Amino acid sequence: MRGKYRNFVIRGKLRAWRGAGAGVAAAAVLIACAASSWPQHVAAVDGGAPVARLVIGPALQRHLLVLYAAYRHVPAASIAPAASGQVLGARQRGTDWAMVHWQPSARAGQSAAAGFQDGAGTGVFTRLPGGAWAVAGLGGQPSGCTVRIPPAVRQLWRLPGCGALERQPVARLRPAAAAGVTGAVVTVALAQVGVADNPSVTSFNSPDCNPYTTLVGNPLGASSSHCKTSSNGSYFHNVQDVSEFWCADFTKWVWKQAGVTASLGTLTPAAASFYTWGTQQGEHISFGGTPQAGDAVILYPPGTKAPNGSYADHVGIITAVHSDGTVNIVNGDFLGPANIAVRYAANAHLTAWASRVEGSKGEEWALVNPAP
Repeated sequence: MRGKYRNFVIRGKLRAWRGAGAGVAAAAVLIACAASSWPQHVAAVDGGAPVARLVIGPALQRHLLVLYAAYRHVPAASIAPAASGQVLGARQRGTDWAMVHWQPSARAGQSAAAGFQDGAGTGVFTRLPGGAWAVAGLGGQPSGCTVRIPPAVRQLWRLPGCGALERQPVARLRPAAAAGVTGAVVTVALAQVGVADNPSVTSFNSPDCNPYTTLVGNPLGASSSHCKTSSNGSYFHNVQDVSEFWCADFTKWVWKQAGVTASLGTLTPAAASFYTWGTQQGEHISFGGTPQAGDAVILYPPGTKAPNGSYADHVGIITAVHSDGTVNIVNGDFLGPANIAVRYAANAHLTAWASRVEGSKGEEWALVNPAP
């Protein structure tokens, strides 16, 4: 699913039109295409350079989709057109930037759909003055942190700082006293914080090699190419890491270690499979709700009408709930300064946190309890 970093560029060719009428029509086409990315009002300033919004029109969106499909080595037919509000554009110092959040289409298979989660469904694009659009990278989580997007563009798009969602050093993590399966989920999840990809990577454009996929036996799209034997010490000695988007594999492994036994075969590499599992256990799952320690929190794209088992962006684990309504969360497959790893967020407001992680306003969330 993942290829080595490269910039795929598809250049359009303008055919010569003859005749006065054709010349007027050609001019109209050029004006219309340019208008799709004309800068709007100046929105931010970075070192004195104004940053303007760009409107990324339908024709350019289709062009970026083709670039993204080539970069991901997936069929364009497996990608649904971007929803309203999921296309961002900016211009600074004559360089254009775009970020588009895509979801799998109805024609995408299970493996292809799982490959859109954990920020991989977000493409980041750039165009130098006088140049052509090219893929700069994938969004990742936190959104956009795998790409060197100018700070003012990040500010314009309201993306989080790349260290802002990881608040507390690992050494300070201590599980609150809790009994039963939910308490065990918290203890196991916190113990994993810092377990990371091997080899180390700083981009979701590289193999995402982790031990959890091997240990839960989830092979969807998994590959051992470029991966190494796990070096995570006493956690997973001599486990062969494999490459797969692994937020769901991590969450399943934690639940299994904590004593969850019911219908574990329902849980796949797809984050949305936790919704299916919950409904099988008799849970009535809707957006929002009151979180409890041990819950799986599933993130869904903006515009999703109701939680479902078809597609979700991400799944993490609630490890604490505070009196002010904030929560602590442990996430697998999360980017940090030096590697993709299991990471920890403290005192998060779920709605704001979900949107900041995915870089898309209106991200929805739903909860599944491991011991209903």
